[in-house]
Amino acid sequence: MKNNVDVLINVFGKPHQTALSLLSLLQHSGHHVGLIHFQEEPATAEYERKGQEKLIRFLGDRLVHFMPKYWNGIDPTDEGRLRTDREYLLSMRYQHGWERSEARYALTIHNDIEVHGDVVGHLLEAIGDHSGAGEIGQCWWCPAGQNNLCDSTRYAEFTPSYPYLMKIYNKNFDPAKRRAYHLGLSQQFQDRPWPLPECRLNEWCALIDLEKVRPDTMPFGPGTPFGALIPSGALIGENRDRPVCLDTGVQWFRDMNHLGHRFVHHDIYRDIDHDRLGNVALDSPEMYIEKEMTALHRIKAEYPDFYRFLMS
Repeated sequence: MKNNVDVLINVFGKPHQTALSLLSLLQHSGHHVGLIHFQEEPATAEYERKGQEKLIRFLGDRLVHFMPKYWNGIDPTDEGRLRTDREYLLSMRYQHGWERSEARYALTIHNDIEVHGDVVGHLLEAIGDHSGAGEIGQCWWCPAGQNNLCDSTRYAEFTPSYPYLMKIYNKNFDPAKRRAYHLGLSQQFQDRPWPLPECRLNEWCALIDLEKVRPDTMPFGPGTPFGALIPSGALIGENRDRPVCLDTGVQWFRDMNHLGHRFVHHDIYRDIDHDRLGNVALDSPEMYIEKEMTALHRIKAEYPDFYRFLMS
């Protein structure tokens, strides 16, 4: 299976963390990796672009760089526009590599991880006949997980009715521990509550069998793009006109499961470090700088060739 895996990474800022993510991945799993599809958001600041450009040049032909026309942020995806605007579809996170990769498998990663073991090799061992492998579910956000009704290894077993799902969402609701789904979910959940709103293959390090799922995913099939953010129907407090969105990959995961695909949970943390709240740093200049400097010090210690190239 050598070089049978392409990497899909969506990049918004964090140039040093991005470099550490990819350099550490290549150090420990590079023998499995073919191309790196590097999708960079067009909203990247100029000072961050310089760091990204250094990394792109350093990795050379091993990296395919793509910057989409649109920056979507966390805005809800316009599902109708996906079918009529090609550039808009390509602006979905990970979409360019998803369509262009010629490898059987895609490894999606965040740009704020550090790899310390052969995560790709272990995911290849875990995936078997499944359509994807990795950490399943944001169970810490889910009342089913909080009440020990379900977990990452049992996501296909807990299939509650919609009234029961709403009952557990409303029980002891705490906005610090759950999203505001207690206010009600969209029609698709009323019709088919499973998979639950926090069920997904967490994209910060997941292996996906493209040969299996790509024919069922837009633009080739009916499934929602992996990177789409679909409104759930719940409303946030006083912002009655702004729905809570399902997270990255949730709608895709629902669509794939409804089309017969199944996924397997694998403990990725034996091989990677990742802060699940990493994006919070984008709203905190102090935390952002701290994490960037920490990554730079790690690069200097572990990847001196790139550090010298970066500083040149």
